[in-house]
Amino acid sequence: MAMNFLMTVFLLIFSTVSVAQPTQVETREPPKFSPAKEHKPIAKPKAYQRVAILSILLKYEKGEVVGAELMHSKRVASVAPKVFVRKMGDWQVTIGNNQKASFFVNDPGFLEAENRPGDKIPYHYVSRGNEVEWNLIVPLYKDGEALDAPTVTIKRVKDGKMILHTKI
Repeated sequence: MAMNFLMTVFLLIFSTVSVAQPTQVETREPPKFSPAKEHKPIAKPKAYQRVAILSILLKYEKGEVVGAELMHSKRVASVAPKVFVRKMGDWQVTIGNNQKASFFVNDPGFLEAENRPGDKIPYHYVSRGNEVEWNLIVPLYKDGEALDAPTVTIKRVKDGKMILHTKI
């Protein structure tokens, strides 16, 4: 009898349906989009504006680059990102043999992650693994002129270690 009573109580407890109380529901307006005829197209690249898209496979051991291989490269007419304004980074990319045509990038084998609130340092770096596929966009023009660049060189800034030297 006691067992039947307990079973009935458990069934009642676990089989009750909760009744939702009406609460204030937040409503939002749907996003508004301007008509297509009001959109301004992106400017087409000028004749000298070309970029090289390099697909690079990086190999890491214990957080250190131990190998880099160009998997694929392609030259396309495009406006390049403003990489030449960046004055520091883990690696320096040199276009051709022209030191003035170089820019900096961070090591793509690591991602920046936020630390907990209140930590002295706001972020830290997390490894992306032993093999990292990296797409590097290299401008083939600077200051309104095309660069004659058959090669790209990537070196580590802190010690000058060669990461990759390749034809594009």
